[in-house]
Formats: sequence, C-alpha cells, structure tokens
Amino acid sequence: MKPIKLSACALAISALLVGCSTSTTESENVKTEAIWADIYVTSQGESSRVIAELNVSSRNGNNIQLSDKDKLEATAAGVTKELEQDDDFFDIDYRAIFNTAEEDTQFTVRFVRSETNETLETTLKLPAPIKIITPQKNQSFYRKETVEINWTPDDATDTILDLRLTITCKNNAGDNTSTGTTVRSIDDDGSYSINLETLDGLVDPQINPKKACEGEVFMERVRHGVLDSKFAESSRARAIQERYSDKFEVRLEQ
Repeated sequence: MKPIKLSACALAISALLVGCSTSTTESENVKTEAIWADIYVTSQGESSRVIAELNVSSRNGNNIQLSDKDKLEATAAGVTKELEQDDDFFDIDYRAIFNTAEEDTQFTVRFVRSETNETLETTLKLPAPIKIITPQKNQSFYRKETVEINWTPDDATDTILDLRLTITCKNNAGDNTSTGTTVRSIDDDGSYSINLETLDGLVDPQINPKKACEGEVFMERVRHGVLDSKFAESSRARAIQERYSDKFEVRLEQ
C-alpha cells in the first residue's frame, strides 16, 4: 500500500493553508463507501467535457489519486474513453472530451476497482443547449436601465436554470473591480430582466465613473444524473449546458 503524500499546495504555501486541500491519498487506501464523488459533464457548444473529482469522505476531504488498479472511464455516443488525470495547484480531477453536445446525449461514467472487483456506474444526460440572444455585442446600458436577457427556452421538467451577471469596471487606481448578481432556479421561459440600479457595486465611490464598464451574462442549464449509491453520502452527478453572452457596455454617466 502506498503512503499518503503531501500535495504541492502544502509544500508551496504552508503558511497560507486556509481553504486549501493539503494532502493526496491513493485510491487503494480508501474503501469504496468512503469515496466522495463529484461527477459531471459540461458543454459550451460543439463538444462535451466529462470531469470526475474524488475526495475522501466529503467535498473537503483529501484529494484521491487513482492507484494502478483503479480507473475512471466514460462512454457517450458509442465511444469509450479513459479519464486522464488533470492537476492544478489545489486539486486533482480526471477528464475526457467527447465530440458531442446534443440534447439528451447519455454519458455513462464507470469507476472500476479491479482489486475488489467493483464497478460503480453513474449516468448523466445532457439538457437542451442554450443560445443567449440578448444582450448583444456592443449593446450599451446606463446604470439606471434594465438589462433584458433573452435565450432559447426549454420546457423540460427535470432541469434547473441559473444565471449570473458580471460587470467589470475600473476603480480610481485603474485596476479592475467586479460586481453583479446570481439568480438561481429561474423560469426557463426565455426572458429575464435585471435592473442595474439594484446593483450597489455600480455606485461604489471607488469606481471611476468616467470609464465605461463591461458586462457579461453566464447561464447554465443543469440536469441531475443518477449516481451509483456506493459512493459516499452527498456525492453528486450533473449534466450541464453552459453559455456566455456577448460582452456589452455599462455606462456610469449619461
């Protein structure tokens, strides 16, 4: 059995450990029922990316690195791929890209454990794609106006639609600063309005009112998947269609 080892996070910033996962555990050292999983597929258009993150016991547990006898693989549209390890400074996950993004495409993700002869299977089905119609490129709004957001609606009863508006401005020192709002579980009817006057960040005295700000809308349509019950409690599985709008202008002065 391989020992637990310190991650790059712990070695590089030992003085700044708040909110940082500090260790990595080999999967062969963890019982199946103690593995917390976050398995999801996300698409922005022409392709889809399958991502699986495994931790010990919970979302905040040690990162799990697959041992030689364990693997993750995914199948979609008749194609099967093994998920490959992707490291960033704080985290480990496993990924594969598929050249499909159509509505109702089913993805099956398998966690294969050879030593215990177990295969944990999770299924996910992509929701309908989103097309954000407005706001459009170079459209301009005054900070007391309303931004009308329009998109292609969907009548599915098993999806959730979330929306985030981000506005980036220049402060008096010339640096970027951001404000905005997030709205969860909105009606997927194709239209939503945000009154910019409700955003306190746009009247912050630290913002330079002579510089126009840049706005962007992000939307994601989410359908929950069917996760293998052997994973630890609170594990999750999701299929997501996500899109960004064109960038637009927000004026602080008339």
